[in-house]
Amino acid sequence: MHRGYVPKVDTDALMAASNLGLAAIRAGFEEKRAFAKEAKLSCDHCKKQETSGSPLQSCSRCRYCSRDCQVAHYKIIHKKACANFDDPPLCRSFNSKVILPGCSYPEVPIFGIGVSEGMGAWVSIGGSIDCRLATLPRGMRARPEDQTPSMGLLMAMTPGMTNGKYLALTIMVQNRSPKANPMVVIGKGIAAVASTRGTPIILQGKEPGEPSIMLDTYPHLGPVLGLAKASAELTHFNGKLVSKNFNGPGYPPNFKPQIKDPASCPAVKEASMCAVLLNVGEYAKFNIEFRAGGPNVTHDFQALELLAHVIVPAIPYDPKTTESYTELLPRAADKGEVCEIRALIDQDAVDAWYTDFKTKGERGYITSHYGEARANMVGEGVQAMAEMFKGLMGRMGG
Repeated sequence: MHRGYVPKVDTDALMAASNLGLAAIRAGFEEKRAFAKEAKLSCDHCKKQETSGSPLQSCSRCRYCSRDCQVAHYKIIHKKACANFDDPPLCRSFNSKVILPGCSYPEVPIFGIGVSEGMGAWVSIGGSIDCRLATLPRGMRARPEDQTPSMGLLMAMTPGMTNGKYLALTIMVQNRSPKANPMVVIGKGIAAVASTRGTPIILQGKEPGEPSIMLDTYPHLGPVLGLAKASAELTHFNGKLVSKNFNGPGYPPNFKPQIKDPASCPAVKEASMCAVLLNVGEYAKFNIEFRAGGPNVTHDFQALELLAHVIVPAIPYDPKTTESYTELLPRAADKGEVCEIRALIDQDAVDAWYTDFKTKGERGYITSHYGEARANMVGEGVQAMAEMFKGLMGRMGG
């Protein structure tokens, strides 16, 4: 490549695609907001609308216009559905029901559901809409807010420049304890466990100094790998955005969090351990990254196909304790007091969600899952970045 290479970027096409893509994101956000509002304003049994003079009563997910409707719905549907955690709580950032205009799939897939002692967890995918594993834990969020990203960081973040290694999982946890016991979920303790088939494949990508945590989960099949954790973040509490540097799927750019940061959230009992108190009915959403990539694993679905289950630990809340949850969690484990919410990964659901990527490619997948406008935006953006790096390498004599 010669030093005088001039990047061939169609700025008009790039700006048009970007504007339409951003408009689609905003429209989707408003659509989900309207859906959540409508769901919260109508009785789940008789569908009567809420009025200012007759506010709806609420359960962990459902809304009712009267005690009679609540009892009737409980007997017919809600008792079993609530106890089985059939549906996650109403939250527009984790809505597995809404299919946006022009799309064929809901924006949030559910790949696993776990239930234990009145606690439930739903597992979905985080990360990028192009399905590539992240090249850096936490990506752009890892840098200080006032620091300009380095060229190395930008190159690492550009799709196709380097293969990623980090799988981001989004996990919603809710307390529906029939005994109304307050529980503390330890985000840093959330674990992803490989299958027996996936263990040797994931180990191929092991990083220098990375611990190999082998578990005897299936004694008759041999030890399996507990994936190395790269990061753990609380992103939402009771539907409100917490992390100021984490907008996540479905939020328009520069959307301001309702809670300034995790440390200012009263439910966060220890920020370093991502320990969050959940009273009955309350829920929290976490973003957890694991090192899963390797020579033959570069995309989300390839990593997910190698997982067996996800474990979310929770322990009873003691308001009198002053100890760190670093000590409290293993001590509770020794006493048998840890509530382990184990969510098996539904490989049929994983396969169904990523079928379009495997059969139609990246653009076909983005179009069917996020809409044509966002597919165009991603395509134009990737092309522009590739051209810009060609120009940069030319000036550097590459």
